[in-house]
Amino acid sequence: MRRKSLIRRHGAWPFVLMAGLGAGAAHAAPAERPSAPVRLQIPAKPVRASLIDFALQADLSLGGDLEACVGAAPALYGRMSSQTALERILEHSGCNYVMPDPRTVVIRKTAPPRARPASVVAPTTSLGWGEVVVMAQRYPNLPGRTPYAISVVSGSTIARETLTSLADLTGQVAGMTVTNLGPGRDKILLRGLSDGAFTGQAQSMVALYLDDVPITYSAPDPDLRLADIERVEVMRGPQGTLYGGGSLGGVLRIATRKPDLDRYQANVLAGLAYIWNGGVGDELEATANIPLIPGRVALRAVAYRDSQTGYIANPTLGLKHVNGSKREGVRATLRAALSPHWTATLGLTTQSINNSDTQYGLRRLGPRLRDNAVREPHDNDFDDVSLTLAGNGGWGRLTGSVSRLSHHFDSRYDATSVATLYGLRGGPAAFDEEKAIDLTVGEVTYATPSEHRIHGLVGAFGSTGAIHLHSLLHGLTASGLTGYDEQRRDKINETALYGEVTFDATKRLSATAGLRWFDFRFDTDSRTLQTTGQRVFSGSDNATGLSPKILLSYAARPGLLFYAQTAEGYRPGGFNTAGRIGQAFDVAGAPARRYQADELWNYELGVKLRGWDDRLQARVALFYATWEAVQSDQYLADGTAFTANIGNGANRGVEAEAALRLNDQIDLRAAALLNDPQITRQNLDFSSRHDASLPGVARTSASIAADYHRPLPHELTLRLQGQATYVGASYVTFDADNMHEMGEYLGLRGVASLEAGAWTLAATVDNPLGAHANSFSFGNPFLITRDQIITPPRPRTIALRMSARF
Repeated sequence: MRRKSLIRRHGAWPFVLMAGLGAGAAHAAPAERPSAPVRLQIPAKPVRASLIDFALQADLSLGGDLEACVGAAPALYGRMSSQTALERILEHSGCNYVMPDPRTVVIRKTAPPRARPASVVAPTTSLGWGEVVVMAQRYPNLPGRTPYAISVVSGSTIARETLTSLADLTGQVAGMTVTNLGPGRDKILLRGLSDGAFTGQAQSMVALYLDDVPITYSAPDPDLRLADIERVEVMRGPQGTLYGGGSLGGVLRIATRKPDLDRYQANVLAGLAYIWNGGVGDELEATANIPLIPGRVALRAVAYRDSQTGYIANPTLGLKHVNGSKREGVRATLRAALSPHWTATLGLTTQSINNSDTQYGLRRLGPRLRDNAVREPHDNDFDDVSLTLAGNGGWGRLTGSVSRLSHHFDSRYDATSVATLYGLRGGPAAFDEEKAIDLTVGEVTYATPSEHRIHGLVGAFGSTGAIHLHSLLHGLTASGLTGYDEQRRDKINETALYGEVTFDATKRLSATAGLRWFDFRFDTDSRTLQTTGQRVFSGSDNATGLSPKILLSYAARPGLLFYAQTAEGYRPGGFNTAGRIGQAFDVAGAPARRYQADELWNYELGVKLRGWDDRLQARVALFYATWEAVQSDQYLADGTAFTANIGNGANRGVEAEAALRLNDQIDLRAAALLNDPQITRQNLDFSSRHDASLPGVARTSASIAADYHRPLPHELTLRLQGQATYVGASYVTFDADNMHEMGEYLGLRGVASLEAGAWTLAATVDNPLGAHANSFSFGNPFLITRDQIITPPRPRTIALRMSARF
């Protein structure tokens, strides 16, 4: 839907995470003119469920007294204004609505129920938040009324706060950690559940989804630009029942904007950024929505490019600003309405990131200096094609998708420090690593209508593909000798069946049980060459098991929800193959040839609160996680990568998020995580301290934010936003020594914007005090035991962005 108002908000409370409390906008008078028509496909169903479907399809925030609405709403198919749709849904329901701004709907109870259409009334007390509808549970729901630790950041917040990558969300989402290795190289962790700071053969801790399809396996975050995004959903804790292996820490889902079947739209964005002691970067982005057959078929496409100048210097090579990066990509979506109940969506995403060098410094030289003999570039190429068929009727909701993922990335590291160990003498040496992940994934999910006392969903999942890894250590002199060369291929096949059932024992008490059966099979082939000989390995294995979940929820009163749940997550095992010829496996001090599967159980108590006429939204969760046979990607002193079961771990803590609307001009947001990640039982074959913590995550992290917005003369709106984020101390390894300590810093960010109808001018300042604390103690596997690596945050940066909608 076209944004027609200069004052608009994509409401929601932030831990519902909406772009944070700052996501709100100044409240305007109720929308007096009918909104632009939207095309709806809503079967007849209870009023509450119909309202949620309406908000999802119309891309609106929804809040208020939904539970007070009674009866059933009629089916709505075709184009109509939001006001018309709401009047039809709420007729005879005992509710009406207000629209404090064109993007937010607040439901209010009227007593007694009346038979006339609901009318728009002045929002004299309607300062409450709306919520962004999410699909993280495989069916639409409002996160603040859902018994899960879900947060959502809306697309309007992403745009208003000039957020471009998932790493930018760490100040918005409680307990979200992103390693600072560099664009296209980072690892995402949630709620203090960390298997280490490195990315190797172990499956990811957090499952990343682009709409309905997974986009990672054993890979870093592809760092897709958050361009033309509807929302980002964050679901914490193991999600093995619905999402399978690789979701021990949670699920992060990027929901893109869908093509509008009826309206032509265009958006453009251009910006410049200056980095102190660096240079100038830029960004360009353009979006177009084109109805090919109005009402039936439409195409939506976004193209973008951005660049960041470097700020690390290498005097040894006579270079400044070595770590510049460029990102460019295209995403296109073709959507067709096959019938009033069915839609088909074809999606294509392609992106490439090119980093000129890594972004760490050496403590002995200074935070932004190093003396490597070799530059360390990195490339990350991501391609995905998907087809989704979705149906929604009185019989329920059915979604089926198939996708083809191709994720290729390669890195170079300075290996001069270990050259002699590999038979190379005289001159610099480099270690080149190329990894290619190619997967075909299919999934189908059916959810029953939610109005029945017993409702739920069932699904089937299947994936097949291969991972190719080429590791090469070689000299860079004229002779170009090779010291190490490994070619490895992993063939993986996974099938699963899963389901959940919810029993509404009363209007307030519900119980949910879920179970996933999985079968995982893999084959590994490796060939390693050195001047001293070669080593060949072939192995295969399979894992079959069950992943359960149990949940109880109790709505004590409208706006107060309690829940308790336990859930399990898992990751399959695999084989270690890397290492110098002659290196033994399965002996003291050496990697095990076979690393085992790991399993995590999470126990959680939570409460969600809405009060003060919905102006206050809060969530608190107490959790305790036990983790058996923790998998972790590690490095030997010679740079050899391997995966180890380092022992058993646990984490306990409290997580909280809150949003407060003080008045129609000031919104506040706060989030915090206090936790105690630790190793509870050591694997005696793996060297670590007896009191080691889980690496890469701080025991304490918190953020606060404020959003001030007010209308100005001449139909202008001024918005001022500020955010402060604190990250406590942590360690990059299990050794917990001073050499690998990091964190303990405060991040500051501010945005000032002026909105004038379809035009917005925004100025952003990051790290205004020029802090240079150590955010990450890793950058080169060959230096981790030889030098003290520090990665400073990006220096003070000032950016200017202009955007327009047509």
